[in-house]
Amino acid sequence: MEKPNKPCLCGANDWRERPSGGFFCGKCHPAPASTVALTTEPALVASPLPKETPKYSAEVLTLRDRVIAGNEKLNTAWDQLCLMDHESQQWKDELERWHQANERLSILCTQLKSMGYEVCLYLDKDGKKTKSCLGEGIGCRVCPSRIPYWEKELMSLPSPKAYPVKHEESEATEFLKVLGRQE
Repeated sequence: MEKPNKPCLCGANDWRERPSGGFFCGKCHPAPASTVALTTEPALVASPLPKETPKYSAEVLTLRDRVIAGNEKLNTAWDQLCLMDHESQQWKDELERWHQANERLSILCTQLKSMGYEVCLYLDKDGKKTKSCLGEGIGCRVCPSRIPYWEKELMSLPSPKAYPVKHEESEATEFLKVLGRQE
C-alpha cells in the first residue's frame, strides 16, 4: 500500500507506516513516548514536568477522561461496598464486579500509557496537581504518570504516635522477680 498523498481529516500530513502494513496519521495516533527507566535517582523522581505540556490527540484526551471517570466511579462504588453487609451474597457478588471493573480500568490505563500519555491525570495547565493521589477513601485506582507522586504523598504523612505501654504486675512477673533473687 502506498503512503497517502493527501492530509488526514485532522489536517496533518504526517503519515506513519503500521508494522502490519498500511499507514496512520502521526498526529491522531502519536508515537508512544520513549520508555523511561524509573530509578530512585532524586533528579528523575522529583523532576517537574516541562512548562509546555505536549499536545494530545482527541482520542488520547477522550481515553484520559474515561480513565478519570473510571477512577471516580470505582471510588464511589467502593464507598457503597463498605456500607454493605460483608457476609451477604450481594456483597460478594458486587465485590467481584468491582474487582473486574478495576481490572478493565487498569487495561485502559495501560492503553493510555502506550499512546504516550505519561502524566498525572489531575494536573492543571501549570503542571500543579489538583487532586491528591491518596485522596479521600482510596484515591486513584490507576495512574499513567511516570512520576510516582503517590510515594511522596505517602512518605509525607505523619508518623503514627507510639504510646508507652503500661505493664501491670502479674503473678508471673512477681514469680520471676522472686526467682531472680539470691538469698
